Amino acid sequence: MYGTLSLMADKVAFLATMPPADSPRISTMLGYALAAASMGFEVLIFWTLDGAHVVKKKVFEKLDKQIQERFKQCLDMGCKMWLCSSAAATFNIKEDEVVEGVKIMGIASFYEYASEAKITLTW
Repeated sequence: MYGTLSLMADKVAFLATMPPADSPRISTMLGYALAAASMGFEVLIFWTLDGAHVVKKKVFEKLDKQIQERFKQCLDMGCKMWLCSSAAATFNIKEDEVVEGVKIMGIASFYEYASEAKITLTW
């Protein structure tokens, strides 16, 4: 795929479970997502478990500026960002409390995407 044109982009799925305090891993994962997007992959990051807090506006605004910038770059490059609906319910995260560009989606939607992905990475 790398270096060739494809009518249908290959997919990469990231399952993101890191808590907001784990800045090095969050930053690295976003960097990997950016690399995949720049190589022409269609990218999805599915935020769940402790990772759900990362996409909560009040928490996100306090994260390292590099993480915020990489997150924005991911969105600008067309990466999909989904918040697990079960995690949102568990942590009482409402739709209006989520960072712009993030959709609340169920695990079945992630499974469907991941089943079509060439690569699935768990963080």
